[in-house]
Amino acid sequence: VSHSRHIGMVKDIVIEEEVDVEVEKPGKRKKLDARGLSAEKELPDIDWDKAESVPLLPTGGKPKFLDPIDKHNVNEGETAFITFRVEGDPIPTVEWFKVPEKDMSCNPRAKLLTDGNHGTVTMGLRNCKAEDEGDFQCVLTSSKGRVEFDFKLFVTVEGGMDFRAMLMKKKVKQKKVVVQKTEWIEPLFDMEAQENKDKQVVMTAKLSVKGMKGKWYQRNETIMSDIKSGENGRELQRGDKYEWKLEEDTYTLIIHNPKVEDDGTYILLVKEVDAKTSGYLTVKKRDPEYWFVRPLKEKETAYTSRPYSMSVELSEPGVNLKWLKNGAPIDWNSCSFVKKDEGCMSCIYFPNVVMDDSSYYSAQIMEFVKNGEQDQTNCWFEVEEYPHTFTAQLEKKKVVEKDSVEYEITTEAEDAEVTWYMGNKKIVPDGNRFTVVAKGKKRQLMIKDCQMKDAGEITCKTNKDKSTTLLEVGILNEITKEVCSDAYRSISGMVFAVEREDVVLYFDVKDPDAPATFYLNGEEVGRNDPRFTQSTIGPGKHQLVIKHLEMTDAGTVEVRTPLNKDNKVLTSSVTLDVMMGERKPELMNVGGKGGKYKVDGVAGKSCEFEVDYKVEGKKQSELDYKVMLDGKELKNGQDVNIVVTDGKMKVNFINPKHEKSGNYKIVMSNAQGSVEQDISVNIMDKPAEPSQCKVNQVFHDNCVVNWKEPEDDGGTEILHYIVEEEDVTGGGGWSQVAELGPNDRKAKIGNLTNGNKYRFRVRAVNKLGESVPCEMDGDDVLIKDPWDAPGKPGKPNIVDWGPDHCDLSWAAPESDGGAKITHYVIEKKENNTQNFVVGKILSVDEVNEMNGMIKGTCDGLIEGYQYEFRIKAVNLGSTGLWNYSDPSDPSNSMIAKTRFMKAKIREPGMHDIEIKAGKTFRYDIWFSGEPEPDVTWEREGVILEQGERVSIDLFSKNGIYVEKNSVLTVTKASRREDTGVYKIRLTCGGGSMEATGFVNVLDVPKKPRLLQTSEVRAEYCKLSWEHPEDDGGTPITGYSVQLMDLASNEWMHYIDTADMSVEVQGLRPGHLYKFEVVAINKEGVSPPARTKDPVRAENPYGVPGEPTDLRIVDFDEKSVTLRWAKPNNDGGRPISHYIVQKKDEFGGWFDALKTDNDNCFATIEELEARIPGLSLGKRYTFRVIAVSKAGESEPSKETKPHLCRYKNLCPSIDKGSGGSKTVKINRLTCFQIKVKGEPLPTFSWKKDGQRIGNTDAMNISVVHNPDEQSGVATLQILRTQLTDAGTYTLLAENSNGSDSVDLDLIVLDEMHTNDCDMFLNGSLECSCNNRFRAEIAEQDHVKLGLQVL
Repeated sequence: VSHSRHIGMVKDIVIEEEVDVEVEKPGKRKKLDARGLSAEKELPDIDWDKAESVPLLPTGGKPKFLDPIDKHNVNEGETAFITFRVEGDPIPTVEWFKVPEKDMSCNPRAKLLTDGNHGTVTMGLRNCKAEDEGDFQCVLTSSKGRVEFDFKLFVTVEGGMDFRAMLMKKKVKQKKVVVQKTEWIEPLFDMEAQENKDKQVVMTAKLSVKGMKGKWYQRNETIMSDIKSGENGRELQRGDKYEWKLEEDTYTLIIHNPKVEDDGTYILLVKEVDAKTSGYLTVKKRDPEYWFVRPLKEKETAYTSRPYSMSVELSEPGVNLKWLKNGAPIDWNSCSFVKKDEGCMSCIYFPNVVMDDSSYYSAQIMEFVKNGEQDQTNCWFEVEEYPHTFTAQLEKKKVVEKDSVEYEITTEAEDAEVTWYMGNKKIVPDGNRFTVVAKGKKRQLMIKDCQMKDAGEITCKTNKDKSTTLLEVGILNEITKEVCSDAYRSISGMVFAVEREDVVLYFDVKDPDAPATFYLNGEEVGRNDPRFTQSTIGPGKHQLVIKHLEMTDAGTVEVRTPLNKDNKVLTSSVTLDVMMGERKPELMNVGGKGGKYKVDGVAGKSCEFEVDYKVEGKKQSELDYKVMLDGKELKNGQDVNIVVTDGKMKVNFINPKHEKSGNYKIVMSNAQGSVEQDISVNIMDKPAEPSQCKVNQVFHDNCVVNWKEPEDDGGTEILHYIVEEEDVTGGGGWSQVAELGPNDRKAKIGNLTNGNKYRFRVRAVNKLGESVPCEMDGDDVLIKDPWDAPGKPGKPNIVDWGPDHCDLSWAAPESDGGAKITHYVIEKKENNTQNFVVGKILSVDEVNEMNGMIKGTCDGLIEGYQYEFRIKAVNLGSTGLWNYSDPSDPSNSMIAKTRFMKAKIREPGMHDIEIKAGKTFRYDIWFSGEPEPDVTWEREGVILEQGERVSIDLFSKNGIYVEKNSVLTVTKASRREDTGVYKIRLTCGGGSMEATGFVNVLDVPKKPRLLQTSEVRAEYCKLSWEHPEDDGGTPITGYSVQLMDLASNEWMHYIDTADMSVEVQGLRPGHLYKFEVVAINKEGVSPPARTKDPVRAENPYGVPGEPTDLRIVDFDEKSVTLRWAKPNNDGGRPISHYIVQKKDEFGGWFDALKTDNDNCFATIEELEARIPGLSLGKRYTFRVIAVSKAGESEPSKETKPHLCRYKNLCPSIDKGSGGSKTVKINRLTCFQIKVKGEPLPTFSWKKDGQRIGNTDAMNISVVHNPDEQSGVATLQILRTQLTDAGTYTLLAENSNGSDSVDLDLIVLDEMHTNDCDMFLNGSLECSCNNRFRAEIAEQDHVKLGLQVL
């Protein structure tokens, strides 16, 4: 026990005697300084409208009120200011309440102020009412504590002082006060205790007065942070933790099993005499208990030159741990390893293990070892050579003789030693052919000048690993015999052969496996070509056979073979000379002396020709020849005479006739082929007569005579034709009128007599004479023109026009008069003339025809003139004169001007107009455009029509082009009907246009919208509304609010405001009110907006109802999860949070949790909260309270008592209840095994691996204990036999896992009389034949059906 700590707060006992004293009425704002004296001059007066808070400054220590006054008085309707001096560091928060818990910050008539300059806090209450009278509370809170001060406010009603004020004012008989001193004879003292060491703490105090009841409180930082804690902290509840007693004047508090959380100030309060004393209880933490959570392994192995660490895990940090090597403490300054501690882990770290580190290492806890735990753990640390391994494998290499090769491999460590082998022979680096390099983790072997004997396995080895691959050494190839052929065919670099014969080429190389590829004139010889055969005729010997040589085979034959190194190639070549063989005959200079392929003769005279020929190359066969006509061979000496000499063949026809003319064929052949030649033989005579003489194209003085050539020209070309005429009408016989060339087939015969009839005939003439004449067929020919003038064209249509032209279309004449129309003539006529004149002559190439209409343009018009048009069609007579049709009907008239001009509005055009309601406004718009635009007026997208107030007028100005004036006039303007965007729309083929202007008709605004009341209370309410749908075209300048008390039924002006909400004060509680609001602009006042129903001035809410449906939905060994539903009635105010209370079997109700957004949402229908801090094995009951600004609800129905226990616990068998059991035969065997688990596990028994169950001789049962989450599985063998011996296994299973235990049962047989020396004396040399349990056990196993092993 240290020094005493008591609070000298005692209240003397008062004995009253009557005296006369006048009690003064307290002022509206009585201020006292720290000494309790008047301090009105120090504190400035407060102006309600101008008062603003000044933040408090940190002063003093814990929150504190400095001599506050607990009674205050104010007249009804006046403003009360209650001011207290306070201090606190840190700055405390300030709260004001009207008891029980009405937060004054929510009262619209209250204003809460702080004044850091004077260290005061003030609550102002405006327009005080009788119902404001009552108990109030001011609360200061900081991290150092919480302090409350209760005071009263009296309101003097209108018309005089209230009863309390009169009592305070009048003179009354007072009693004389006699004070009897009360004090603590023995106050409480500070005390100390230690957790798990002291069983209880007893605190006592003695008061000078006997029999006064007291209350005990505990206060510490945790308790004071709870909003429910009072000034003295939390009142203690009698139970397992606390008990107390009062014996006359002595107060005793007993605290059982003090814990660290019991630390704090304990206060004894005797309210009757305001006596308080306190003492501080300091509870030290329990002595620590240390043990090895993870001890050292019995043996650990490490490798040299590598880091390693061995560690232990302790129950908690800060353990005094010593490390030993071979039983002696380790000197950390002289060893190669270090000690590292972090948290609960302690380890020895070997940065580079060496063989000398092999030893016994121990870790020893020097103090506070937990009972039953070892204080030292040991480990044998063994060091071995590090097993080096390769991180890759050798790759296979392939080289040729004299090449260099390099092998590379990587190890997992840089210090690995690697040995290289070629086959089974170790490679010794000689610096010449063999070189070994070690660089970092890389190991390299380099072999130079490789030889064939080097081929085979290459191996590298470490102390624990090896890698093997192959080295392949190929032959460095070379040519041993250049390409050549047989000796009789070959000379140096040349091979000779004859066309169509075979030739064989040879080529030898060193590498028997090397391929050889033949090329002929740079192209590879195809292996699939049947003319070429490639083969290997021995090791390294290659052959190419070329069959049936061709002249194109002559050239270079090249052979290529690989060098087997660097992709290089060896080549050998020879020149192949191919001589030409026999060729087939060739004909030359066929015909007569000219050497032509055509032979001419004269009938009855002679016809002959000669043919030159040749045969190149060596003769290999006889030459054959013949003459053929139409596939038949002519007979020599009968049809023709044929004479063949060296290089010439002469043919003479016997009895030549024109009929023997034709295409003859000479055929000459040998063994290599044949040749043919066609020879045209022409035996000439007079031509045959022409055919098909006809007359056409008959005109007024000429016609055309047509004929075809003779079928036979007599074997010679036609020289000319003779045309003869006969004038049948005029007489005179046949006469020649024309001579035409051999290629002409018609003749135009002129100078004929128009209207006479004629006949015509034609003769063919060649160099041998004239043919018989061919006369025209049919009737005589009448000489005249065959056509007339065209028909009348259709009436022209005006398609398009401009200031200087007009585009026309018309229908073509129904008849062209028999001749093609060549031109159209467009004639025009101005409006002030009588006759049409030619405007434009267009050829048919200058007009367009489309859809049966002819289109043309007449240009050269004068802008502004009016025209008509007509059309004439023209064809040509045979003499070249124009034949004109009758003119078409005239077109409609048109004015030469621009056809399309975009609509355009002349300035000033459309503009915005602002006008008062009832006035007239007008839009006067001039516009132009071609063609004439259509005019429409719109307002807000709706087309305007003529009406009572709306007129639309249209005026025109004379001229070539359109220029018009549209006037829109609106009278008696109305804001609702006429305000908006006005649009004039000009629709024109040359381009449309539109323009807009806004007309704003000014008027008073519409009434405000959505007028509604809110936060209706007994003394005030809030009004809010929205901006009118229409402000009248000019901004709203303000609103005027009026109200009507239905008791008086008169409207009263309340306030003018620019806002759209107002707080209406001074309502009379219980009265019905109506409200109206009007909007004001510069044009006037809107119609009023009024509340629909009367509003009663009363408070709308109370405390909420109790929460419902409270239940436990989840739990574990430290907490439960509760779920409940919101109250059926929230009392009219939203529920802000919930308070969850709990109590155990022995105590009262405690606040266990206050919900907030982290652990519960007060806005949903079904709520959950997790309640932590429960003690395993205790029973708890829970209930929930709903809280709103109106206060706390009644508690919900409490839950059933809940046992705090584990959930989802894997089965755990108490292994201590297992083990071996030895039982004599025929006795009871009983195994009782305790198993924990949640949910409660199921049990199964096995004997020697086979499942067993209840029998007459065996009873299996289970007893569950839900409170302890355990069960006891029992196996009973009523009369144990030798066959019951064996191993029994109990298996416990649930959804979280399983556990099992093996139980050995040994059955002892009864003692038999025997002479076994081993049984009697333990002699191993006994040689008797006695047998014991083995034989009997075997027999009983057979009876049970069990297998005997």
